[in-house]
Amino acid sequence: MLSQAQKQQLRQEKKEKIIRIRKTLSEMTEEQRQAVADKFGIVTVEGHLLTPHNQCFLVAQSEINFSIIGGFQQWKKAGRIVRKGEHGFLIFVPAKAKQENNSEMISDEEDVHFFTATVFDISQTYVIAKSEAA
Repeated sequence: MLSQAQKQQLRQEKKEKIIRIRKTLSEMTEEQRQAVADKFGIVTVEGHLLTPHNQCFLVAQSEINFSIIGGFQQWKKAGRIVRKGEHGFLIFVPAKAKQENNSEMISDEEDVHFFTATVFDISQTYVIAKSEAA
């Protein structure tokens, strides 16, 4: 179990990593971002095309030739498991603001917030053997 100091250090390292990547992306022109998105065409396990921003975000993190990405649970549902020791990559995922006091959700663009999620490329996974699935 991690101590509070270790958790705080991991949060700080993650924040610094995001800042470095965002700096790299902010130096790219819109045409460069679109060129990266057109070149890679990275999709999720569900078949959704990633946004150009998230595709650039992945490419800026690693030299891996990403093709299909998904979170740990998404890969598990797809019948694959992430190899032990593999390091995930961050993407931005939209989330609506939390509903308060049983009131209706207000669908305002300002209510959409983003958080980071960890994803893995298909090359970092393997098919679950029938003996493992049981």
